[in-house]
Amino acid sequence: MKRFIILLAVSLSLYVLSIPTSARQFEYPANNEKSFANENAFYQQMNKKDYMEYKDAAYSVRKKMSYKEIPDALLTFEKKTGNYSGQPKQELATSIHPDRQVYFLASFVQTKNKEYWKHTIIDAETQRPLEGGNSYHSYDNPYR
Repeated sequence: MKRFIILLAVSLSLYVLSIPTSARQFEYPANNEKSFANENAFYQQMNKKDYMEYKDAAYSVRKKMSYKEIPDALLTFEKKTGNYSGQPKQELATSIHPDRQVYFLASFVQTKNKEYWKHTIIDAETQRPLEGGNSYHSYDNPYR
């Protein structure tokens, strides 16, 4: 009887995990058929309390993309700004459909002995921040 219950539980677990993305319920469903402002127009009109690029940024990114493209965009940003630590790509949130349109905004600034990174992911439809992060690094400039 125990074996039967365990077998049933494992089978049910595998079935739930195999449900295709299209059948799942998402807090943020796909909206790839809708049209939204381009990334520059969005940045100009957005609330700067949510995100603002660094003044005199050495590198900034503004892109409108599908949520499923975020891990690659974040990895590229980290590699281009020297913040890549060899960690695997960021995992996608299960409450956001992979085809949901989002804005990816990132900025990097380097001063004499400090570096700052920040990024945010904002939903294109609701214009609410979904994810984000920032980091700071102090260093000794080897070229002084």
